[in-house]
Amino acid sequence: MFRTDREPVEIDVFRVVNVREHPELREPALHGTLHRLDDGEVVEVPFIYHDPDAQDFVLVIPHGARSRELSERAKLLDSLMKEHDEDVPDYVRHFAIVFGRHGLRRHIDDAETMDVDATELEPVDRTPVIASYYPRLAGLLPPAGFWDRAPAELAPLIDEDELWIFVHVTEDDHEAFTEASSDLLVQLKTVDQLPVCILALTDNGAHAVRRAYLNPVRSADGRILELLRRDFHATVVVYSGQRQLLRSFRVEAPRAANAKMIIGRAELAPRSPTERWEHAVDACRTIPVSVGPIEHPFILEDDASTAAEALRRLSRLEVWSSPDKIEEALLGVSVPRTVFELSRRRIVADALRFGLAMSNPLVLQAVRFGLAADAPSLVAVLTRHFDQIVSDASAQGLDDAQIQANRESLERLCVLHGTSTGRALSCTMEHSG
Repeated sequence: MFRTDREPVEIDVFRVVNVREHPELREPALHGTLHRLDDGEVVEVPFIYHDPDAQDFVLVIPHGARSRELSERAKLLDSLMKEHDEDVPDYVRHFAIVFGRHGLRRHIDDAETMDVDATELEPVDRTPVIASYYPRLAGLLPPAGFWDRAPAELAPLIDEDELWIFVHVTEDDHEAFTEASSDLLVQLKTVDQLPVCILALTDNGAHAVRRAYLNPVRSADGRILELLRRDFHATVVVYSGQRQLLRSFRVEAPRAANAKMIIGRAELAPRSPTERWEHAVDACRTIPVSVGPIEHPFILEDDASTAAEALRRLSRLEVWSSPDKIEEALLGVSVPRTVFELSRRRIVADALRFGLAMSNPLVLQAVRFGLAADAPSLVAVLTRHFDQIVSDASAQGLDDAQIQANRESLERLCVLHGTSTGRALSCTMEHSG
């Protein structure tokens, strides 16, 4: 161990103290001398106190490392979850957490409370409720207020720049929120000009959802959004209706850019009194922002195989190309910004490949994508490509009405961008008599 202005020293660090196998370590653990140097300095290292005979399994966190409680808990949970169920005794699965040697001694003496008082973990206006089959489960409970809205909402919490999300499941959705089926969305709803950010954890298989409502201008909530802007991920901890820890896992998604957009919108919004904010949240609870399947074009697909398929995709994109629909996609549906951009580019590129006319905003977007040097050049390419496929349009799945409509739309684009030379020599090159 390196020490400022002092010689480095070597020290044995005990991460697990099994007092059955090493009884000589019991007293140093209880008296706080387990990691004490010869000069009296104490190295503050979290460790596990394990007494198989007394069925005690305790995570001991030094007072100086209290801020690491959640991260140390996560490490232990991760280790336990990697074990086979039959290898983890019930008392180990429901381990306790204490702070320092005094907390450990009180735990060993079977005190009713620990250094972390149950009143800190439950609302103070009613009697704390702790799982009766194992009172020390209090050390694993999520923050105060979680159980009040647990059936419908989640509780986000930050520890050492890591975002944790606590979730409750009932008997009806006991298998909901697993690593394979969960997704984390960030949404924005404006109520009476007040932005309400919604963090939604969804389970696609069980069709379950839990939400947290964040005030972007509030310090604690703003910090959550800032973490998501930097790296969109969180650790999910799932509890049963009996307040039993079920599982934990990491969830991540490419939505950092979406969080950045929400932060930007919130910075432009006026600050509001608390009562207005609560009213806005109640409105969101009454009419929640949808997280269900919504038909939109922003999905990553292979290149369209026919002109007909490319036209179907282009038609959907046109519907979602207005500013309001784009905002709905990014801030309401929570389409990841990267998926949004890549899917738009692919749809426009497919349309160009088959010579399908698009609206002028998408023409300009195609130029910004680098598909042509400028709008007139792009229109010329559209015209040329359509001329190449029109003789075999039936094989491409286009009917006569679609062919005629595309010709007329290309003509309008030619006129708009100055590439038409008149009807006799128009850019479509083919006309009915």
